[in-house]
Order: sequence, then structure tokens, then C-alpha cells
Amino acid sequence: MSHLLDNLGGAKWEPTFISGEGALVWDVGGRTYWDFYGGHAVTLIGLGHPRWVHAITEQAAELSFFTAVGDVPVRGRAATKLCDFTGMDRCFFVNSGAEANEAALKVARKATGRGTIVAMENGFHGRTMGALGATWKYRNQHAPAHGEVRFVPFGDLEAVRAALDATVAAVITEPVQGMAGVVMPPDGWLEGVVHAAHEVGALVIADEVQSGIGRMGAPLASHLFGITPDIATVGKGVGGGFPVAAMLCTDAVAATVLPGEHGTTFGGAPMACAAVEATLDILVDQDLLVKADSVFAEVEAQLGSVPGVVDVRGAGAWVAVVLDRPAGPVAAGLRRAGILVGTSTDPAVLRLAPPAVVPVVAIRMLADALAYELAAPAIEGAA
Repeated sequence: MSHLLDNLGGAKWEPTFISGEGALVWDVGGRTYWDFYGGHAVTLIGLGHPRWVHAITEQAAELSFFTAVGDVPVRGRAATKLCDFTGMDRCFFVNSGAEANEAALKVARKATGRGTIVAMENGFHGRTMGALGATWKYRNQHAPAHGEVRFVPFGDLEAVRAALDATVAAVITEPVQGMAGVVMPPDGWLEGVVHAAHEVGALVIADEVQSGIGRMGAPLASHLFGITPDIATVGKGVGGGFPVAAMLCTDAVAATVLPGEHGTTFGGAPMACAAVEATLDILVDQDLLVKADSVFAEVEAQLGSVPGVVDVRGAGAWVAVVLDRPAGPVAAGLRRAGILVGTSTDPAVLRLAPPAVVPVVAIRMLADALAYELAAPAIEGAA
């Protein structure tokens, strides 16, 4: 009997996976799967990249761990590379996206001296108590969530303006909503949010945990919409699969943080920072942001004309395939065919977040398998 408390992690897939390389994974029975799920949008560089493996292995042999109370060269190098890559000024390493958002909310409240957060309906920022307060789903199951939060519809600039006043510390939003189904904002919306927030002295937190670090073909998805946030949070792909995340901020925000106000034992650990450094080098040296863009173009071309596909949206290697029926049974059918995809809180959406190195032949196989699944009649009320 397993001692894992699995029900806290959500529904589990039936296969047990034991190895992977690039965009392929193998289960315990030796079956191969094309990974269009990317481990919750994590493995943009692919699985088992030799340069990434070497960096972690070398760092483990040299200095496997040391806390943030002392300087470690790899930590400084990783922070510099991450800031240079994203265009942000300062970096604070943590362990997960939720923890990065916890830090962001905490810093924003301290920096402004205000307590209210404006967040988006259908937004997702994590399941820890502080981040849960700004997360649309799950929060009521663990009420009272921490802090005063006002929710407004994603993409509705007038609603954002109406929610802003002198009590608001920050607006937190995903530039593109992930769990909701890779939902793109209206043109000019994010720029409008920044302008409106700054007018009342509030900050803007861009949750780039899923959308950032090249996933959408840019260092940050915010760049696609012409803005630089006051605070950005990154995770998922920033370590190429090693558990690490970061809160990034401007110098002005960083100047409000005093020593000892926030901390983490494992944040910025040497092996995590080696993974960050290697991941960023791989993204740049192998032009994976450009390759991510080509993934979207190929997915759109191959899947857009499949009968039963209503829309293909997104950017880079982050794609929503909108169906004319519930996506859950279709995802299960694709899994049986050896193709891994995700779903979302939108029941009609298949969510794709493959490695940028996924080959064209795999995308064509996905299109063929999807066409086969959608050729069957929709099951009324299927989940």
C-alpha cells in the first residue's frame, strides 16, 4: 500500500512513468508517450537534457547545499542571468510558484502600506493560504482565505478601474490565464491595468509561473503585451524540472524590503540555481523561444482544421485546443493512444504545454489521434 496522500494532488493518470528524454516519456511497462503536457508547463527544454543533467551533477559534487546566509557563486550567477533574461532588476529565489506569489503579495502590501489586492475571476496563483486568497477556485473550501481581495472579470478594464482605490496594494493577474484554459487578454488590456494601478499608487504583479521563461515565445508573457510589471513571479520552467521559482521585482520595490522580513531555507539552493543557470543557457543557445513559436504555428496548422476543434489559441508552446464537446474523455482517449495532454477548468479545452523540442512528426500524430477521438459522437454530459 502506498503511503502517499494522493487525493491532495488531484486525479492521477493510470500509467506509472519511469523515464524520459526530450519530448518522450516511458512508463513502467516500456510504453512510449509523446508529452504534450510538459509536466504542468515545466519542461520547455525537454526531459533529461545532457547540459542540464551535467550542471546539477557537477554542482551536487562541488557543493550540494548551503543556506542563503552565505554567498554561493552559482546563486549570484543564476540571479544575474534570470534578471538579464527577463528584464527585471532584482531576484529572490524560492521553491515553488505558490511561494513566489506569497512573497509577491507580502512585499506589495509592505511596499505600499496597503492591504487590499485586486485579482481576476478564474485566475490561479497557488493553493497555499496567502496565494489562495487571490485564487478564484478552491479558496472557499479553505475559508477564510488570507487578506482582503476584490475579484474582477479578466479582460474587463472598467471593472479593474472600479475596484481600484487608495486601499489597494496591488493588482495580481496572469498575463494569460493558464488553468482557465490559456485565455488571452483583449488588446491593450494589460497596459491599461498597469496605467490604472499606478494612477492610484498600486503595484502590478504579473504571475508568470506558467506563462514565463520562454513558454509563450518570450522571456515573459508580459513582454508580448508591452508591459514591465512591478513584480513578476516565475516558476515551472525556470529550473527545467528542478524545484525552483523566483519573485522578480524592480529596484524601487526591492528598496522597500528590509533584511529578515522574508526568508526561505531552500530558496536559492546551489543545485536549484545550477538548474536555473543551465536552463537559461539552453533556452538562449538553442533558440528555444523561436522554436516555441514554431510549435504554436504547427499545432494551429495541424489541429485547426480537425473536425470538432472549435478554436486553437495561445502562443509559443502553450496552446488551448477548444473542442465542441467535453475535453476530459478526449484527453483520456489520447492518453490511451500514447499522447499526453492536459485539461483546464474550462471543460471544453485541451491544454498543451509541450517541450519546445517536440518534433513536427509528434504534432502530426497528435492531430491524427485527435481526429480519431473526435470522429466518435460526443457523449452528452460526459466530464
